[in-house]
Amino acid sequence: MNTGVLWGMRATEDLHLCGSCRRPFVVPDAIVSAPANTTGVVVELRCTDCGWTHVGSYPHAAVEALDRALDLTEREIRAALEICELTAELEAIDGFARALELELITPEDFQ
Repeated sequence: MNTGVLWGMRATEDLHLCGSCRRPFVVPDAIVSAPANTTGVVVELRCTDCGWTHVGSYPHAAVEALDRALDLTEREIRAALEICELTAELEAIDGFARALELELITPEDFQ
């Protein structure tokens, strides 16, 4: 596991990208108020893919951008799940129709 600690790290709009594997699987594990000599908030970031962690101080705007990126990713995952579920349902319907067509299923099967 790669761990880095850097106070006052230059904030980017890409907090959702892992500092190690560069994949977009970074989530905040903890967010606390920054010490008096630091602006923004202190955030512990963790990559759910490779396990990389980082603690840094970021402006509220950077953390809000991370939150928006996480929301977008969640919506994309939910949309992909809906497509998978719909595809599976359509395949089941097609299989049933094919079985009817081949007379593998008859009306007697439902009595």
